[in-house]
Amino acid sequence: MATKEDIVFSRNTIEFVTVAAEFCAYLERIGEYTKKEFVGTMLKLLPLMYIKAQMLPDEERASEDDAQEFVTEESYEVLRISLAELLSEQDTYLDVFVKDMKYSDTPVTKNISEDIADIYQDIKNFVCLFQLGINEVMHDAIIECNEHFRQYWGQTLVNTLRALHEIEYNSDDYDDQTENNLENDEI
Repeated sequence: MATKEDIVFSRNTIEFVTVAAEFCAYLERIGEYTKKEFVGTMLKLLPLMYIKAQMLPDEERASEDDAQEFVTEESYEVLRISLAELLSEQDTYLDVFVKDMKYSDTPVTKNISEDIADIYQDIKNFVCLFQLGINEVMHDAIIECNEHFRQYWGQTLVNTLRALHEIEYNSDDYDDQTENNLENDEI
């Protein structure tokens, strides 16, 4: 079994922390981007974060205490609403990976804005815990983040990625917007 320090300062952990911090920093500047810029960046950041999360160690926590949370309900809602406004009518998508889907007569819809805000909440809490610089806290933050990745936000990330891919490559409305932007840029 690796020591807490080995896990906290391992290459895999440092790479994940780097991508996680960039993900959070990008979302905290969401008002600066167009829909096209946002979708393009998420299509790069999310797969990288998924890959790096898969490399996190599967260990036991050192403490049974609940981790401190830094993302408030208000900051979560501000981000979610900002994302929903940016994505507008393309925020909603059909979710086919809901366990109860086989029993449903109606389609199950999700929102990219809520999914990304959920992922952000977990990742931001992790990054803030890691920034405290206390080895035991950092160790447990890594383990908890890995648990949450496996149980929840990993699947959410993949589902959201599918919806973002649809916007980027198969959405007529998005293409029209891009063409209009290009025409305006040429003037």
